[in-house]
Amino acid sequence: MSLEIIEKFPEHSIPENELYFTASLSSGPGGRNVNNVSSRVTSWFDVVGAPSLSPDKKELILRRLGGRIGKDGFLQVISQQTLSQAANRQLATDRFVELLRDAVKPVPISKMW
Repeated sequence: MSLEIIEKFPEHSIPENELYFTASLSSGPGGRNVNNVSSRVTSWFDVVGAPSLSPDKKELILRRLGGRIGKDGFLQVISQQTLSQAANRQLATDRFVELLRDAVKPVPISKMW
């Protein structure tokens, strides 16, 4: 399966196996197992090493999301909104797709000047 970063354009998709996930304990005050269950999910995407992205797309993403990409070239998205690891994984994936859609979206000509 792949994640379409631009709707209706399959050539702008990323295979889900290029997105990595880790789970950890959520931060914040205790209660309701928040410090006992690994419900926080971090998604990792190797922008620099992604075989599904063209060099132009990589450059565009690195330029537009540079503040969110580590020195190792990985884009990291964290979700800890719910107590469910599965729900947080979906939220992190949705946010990842949203970030990449915005990053590769063409800039209107009127805003370039």
